[in-house]
Amino acid sequence: MIEEKIYNSWAFSENEMEKRQVNRKIYDQLMEKYRVYRHDLHFNPDVDSEKFDVIIGREPMYHRAKYNIIKNTPNLTDTELLLLCDHGNLCFGGHRVGSYLEVSED
Repeated sequence: MIEEKIYNSWAFSENEMEKRQVNRKIYDQLMEKYRVYRHDLHFNPDVDSEKFDVIIGREPMYHRAKYNIIKNTPNLTDTELLLLCDHGNLCFGGHRVGSYLEVSED
């Protein structure tokens, strides 16, 4: 049994399937608890901010994506936000770069 926490960059590691399942479970809990808006193609999406607790814009790049956290009312951690950015995955990891978050993709 593995610890229930968010696993950042779990691909090709020991217990990778369990880590994937834990990340997905935490992601589902966050999505159930908060109203989250995430746009796949617009870094600054035009959305009614009053309707959402968390608003995330995205800029696709080569083997990674850059995320703009526009609104974070519940003050989620960077790790929680990264999990939301990557739809509960984070298999290749992510991190903060200045004022933005970046997630590695294949």
